[in-house]
Amino acid sequence: MSLGLALTFGFLYWLATSKLWYGALHLARQPIVLAVPIGLIMNDVKSAMIIGAAIQMIYLGAIAPGGTLPSDEALAACIAIPLAISANLSPELAVPIAMPLGLLGVLIDNVKRTYHSYFVHQADLGAEAGNKKKMTCNEFWYPLFVSIPLRVIPVTLALLFGVDAIQTFLEALPAWATNGLAVAGGLLPALGFAVTIMVIGKKSLLPYFILGFAIAAYTGMNMIGLAVIATCLALLQSQFMPKAANTAVIDIDEEGDF
Repeated sequence: MSLGLALTFGFLYWLATSKLWYGALHLARQPIVLAVPIGLIMNDVKSAMIIGAAIQMIYLGAIAPGGTLPSDEALAACIAIPLAISANLSPELAVPIAMPLGLLGVLIDNVKRTYHSYFVHQADLGAEAGNKKKMTCNEFWYPLFVSIPLRVIPVTLALLFGVDAIQTFLEALPAWATNGLAVAGGLLPALGFAVTIMVIGKKSLLPYFILGFAIAAYTGMNMIGLAVIATCLALLQSQFMPKAANTAVIDIDEEGDF
């Protein structure tokens, strides 16, 4: 594969993971979605969609507890689909290629979160000083552009040298590096759950959060089942709660307890 084409897919991976519009974050990084621009670039949309659909099956039930990725489906798609099309591989052979790539993406994401903590601190300083420009730059623009090398280079090298080079790189990583990143990644879900509790903010809604976490953690239920249960609970809460509770003024003291 040419260097220009490899760089193109590297920047596609960066765009898919840049969170330019947070509402479309999980949609933009899905293999079945990324297969469309990849197919257009390689002039083979049909093959790209077939391969993307096969890879998508791996991640149908995947969730990111606390915002921590169990596997990076965007990296898997941006490398496995172009490689499979270039080598004329079947979807069945593309899926095993994608799986280790997703694990590499977790390492990349943990590295990103580690150095992005500096920008969080700078944004806090800007907020304390009332400097809106400093807040905006450190919250969005600086992390966005600093992430370009971290996102583009791995995809470019992988497409230039193949999946075997990635496997060699993973095996060459020292134990202290992989263990350190694993520990850092393990701490992030706790932070994510704490942020979620703060967003919920009301003691009356906290049991639903605990119930959902317990079901997901101990039953192995997939996201479709959890979504059905959550929808039913939401309907029960809104339809059958006392009318007085619907019209009551929100207790200011109850908000933000967490």
